[in-house]
Amino acid sequence: MTAASHTGGRWARRLLGLLIAVIILPPALFFLTRGVLAAANTVLERRYPPPGRMVPVGDHRLHLFCQGSGTPTVVIEPGLGVDWVAWIPVVTDLARSGEVCVYDRAGYGWSEPGPFPRTAQQIAAELHELLSRSEHSGPFVLVAHSFGGYVARVYAGQYGSTLAGVVLADPSEQDPADIPRVQPKPAASPWTVSGLIDRLPPLGWDRVKRLYRGDATLPASLRALPPSIRSRAIIRSSLDQLAAEQSELDSRRPSQQQATAAVIPPDVPFVVITPFYRLAPADGPSEPTPAAQRERQRALAASAALGTQVFAEQSGHFVQIDQPDLLLKVIRDVVSRAQGRR
Repeated sequence: MTAASHTGGRWARRLLGLLIAVIILPPALFFLTRGVLAAANTVLERRYPPPGRMVPVGDHRLHLFCQGSGTPTVVIEPGLGVDWVAWIPVVTDLARSGEVCVYDRAGYGWSEPGPFPRTAQQIAAELHELLSRSEHSGPFVLVAHSFGGYVARVYAGQYGSTLAGVVLADPSEQDPADIPRVQPKPAASPWTVSGLIDRLPPLGWDRVKRLYRGDATLPASLRALPPSIRSRAIIRSSLDQLAAEQSELDSRRPSQQQATAAVIPPDVPFVVITPFYRLAPADGPSEPTPAAQRERQRALAASAALGTQVFAEQSGHFVQIDQPDLLLKVIRDVVSRAQGRR
């Protein structure tokens, strides 16, 4: 073998090795990363177990956490991408005089992923089965926020006999024609660089950090809360939750249509709380809620025989944070009406 052929063979082997590395290394690193993050995710949720019950619903389980005692039971339905940590001031106060339950929708928190798409109809059916399978027989006062308003309206239309009242805090109320149709994004091949990047867990490393640092990852305002609430904050936002949130977002149009078709029973008190301010822009002060949105919510309240609209004049979209006292008063009024009828 000549020196030239030997040199050529060496370069050919190097080129082949480099080609193999380019082809094999990215997917190998990808699957290794996913494996590490999946293991960390499992350890995290075992270290911080659910404070409530895991209730079978169809082929998955949902987490239900209740405090206090009494009837009717208040059930919280949070908005899109929002867990029940933001409701703790309301939940804690209500639990002093009655029973209040919060739960993680499928894919959120400790709850296992559920069927897609995540429409209001699907979520309402799961909530009904969750409550039916729990020891809570009702009646229930269903309190919902934002996207949860769609769920509450569908629930009231189909399972109204279980309800003692409905309270909606700035519910999503939009003309379906204004909601853009979602065009599915063509999936990149999993064997391309962009395809692998698309499939990397965006929140995975954040969960690893929470696994090792625990309460230290929480803001000071949450560290003094009860262990059950701190645990919920630590295990927040997983890949399953991201997928559920995206499906709920993509399902706004059918969810709106399902909610619009629902008929609120004539004997169910139905309160719509409308904030005065809309979400503040990043670079400026809050602005008044558009008149069109206030009018839609007025019409929504008027669509129920026992419908009422209440204005939260010092509140933005998150009434449960901005004006919890107002929300508590509205909920207690509905609970008192239910107790009076009984």
